[in-house]
Amino acid sequence: MNGQLGGNKGKRRGQQQVEPADARGVALAVLNEYRQSKTFVATSLDRLCTAAELSPQDRGLAGEMVYGVVRRQATLDAIIQPCVSRPRHRVEPELWTLLQLGTYQLVLLSSIPSHAAVNETVELAARLGKRQWTGMINGVLRAIDRTIENDFTEEAATNAVPLADGRFLKLKQPVFPDPAADFAGYVSQAFSYPGWLINRWTRRFDPQEVQRLAFWFNAPANPFLRVNLLKSDGGRTLDVLRGEGIDASPGALPESIRLDSRVRVDALKGLKRGYFTIQDESAMLAIDLLDPQPDETVLDLCAAPGTKTTHIAERMQNTGTIIATDVQPDRLKRITGSCHRLGISIVQAMPIERDGRDIPEGPFDAILVDVPCSNSGVLGKRPEVRWRLSSTDFFELPVIQLRLLEAAAQRLKPDGRLVYATCSIEPEENREITAAFVHQNPKFQLIEERNHTPGQPADGGYQALIRRV
Repeated sequence: MNGQLGGNKGKRRGQQQVEPADARGVALAVLNEYRQSKTFVATSLDRLCTAAELSPQDRGLAGEMVYGVVRRQATLDAIIQPCVSRPRHRVEPELWTLLQLGTYQLVLLSSIPSHAAVNETVELAARLGKRQWTGMINGVLRAIDRTIENDFTEEAATNAVPLADGRFLKLKQPVFPDPAADFAGYVSQAFSYPGWLINRWTRRFDPQEVQRLAFWFNAPANPFLRVNLLKSDGGRTLDVLRGEGIDASPGALPESIRLDSRVRVDALKGLKRGYFTIQDESAMLAIDLLDPQPDETVLDLCAAPGTKTTHIAERMQNTGTIIATDVQPDRLKRITGSCHRLGISIVQAMPIERDGRDIPEGPFDAILVDVPCSNSGVLGKRPEVRWRLSSTDFFELPVIQLRLLEAAAQRLKPDGRLVYATCSIEPEENREITAAFVHQNPKFQLIEERNHTPGQPADGGYQALIRRV
């Protein structure tokens, strides 16, 4: 795969012609769209699962395979290539995707028996009318299956595949670079990250932390819920969840709840009724830092899809005014829908131009500037991001981020509060932006900075509280 994303622009020669009817068929169709176009996999996955009328269990399996293959494609390629007699560029793209799908099930999905992983992948190719591929698929997958040892290790090695639970699965032959001689090369291939990103992290973190980050972003994280304080509180919501047999525990904030077991959160009863919202705790802490108060006038500059906007409204007890702006009018509709679900009436959603000339003048008591960023603190939740990122992003994004911060600050009341926030762990997007801003603008003071380390306990990111003096 080349890591590019985009919309499905019609059938191509050799593209799947059969409507997917099961989890593996849906997974392959989504992966083909991902490879050929620029559609986010979540969008394709939801559409094709719905069209195929998959059961919740099969929908979960399709999602596991899709996200797993996208996330671990470099791992899979390193395992597949020694078992294929042809160079990668001479293997049909859809055939390679089938091999990735089968290998993921064999190596990284322990719930699937090996015979099922092989046979179902072969059968899928036959259903697609690609019987000429079935012999190669069968041979390659069986060869890979023979290389898997029923043994695990706690140490990185040339034959050690990192698993989601923090262990390494041993293979009978080396497939990765030697971590002792080329640590960055090993992490890049074995954990499946762009080499330039791992090289970047090895300059900032020690090897143990780089490996910990690589493990964290490859494993499913426990989700958090944000209780709607307009309708309930943390204690009552915890009681309801536990009464439904869901393991949950209090988070760091009164409205934060951590789900301690794997559940399909979009199927929870209280979600549609507006009793809570799915939101990572580190994102909630941005609004805790802003500390919006009832009857204030607040600007949420880069608001869509509105998860933080509605948190501001809940903290304000739905009294006062929130102006929520974004450059994508279609995404503002999601804010309106969330407000209706949560019983919020103080939000005014407003589209603005990309140059910012029509940002509301205010002045505002408080402003949230949750800027577009690299998303390097949330790579686990957005599997495509690691392949879309480029080293040039850390030159281009800070220009936009500083411009947005300066535009917002001009609209702040004297003694007003502003929170600059990213879901990045890169200094160019974080402390270097706020340091440059306060240096150039002596009427503003940096009050507090919060660096959220991925996995401790939630997403990574950065937040800074700035006050106009």
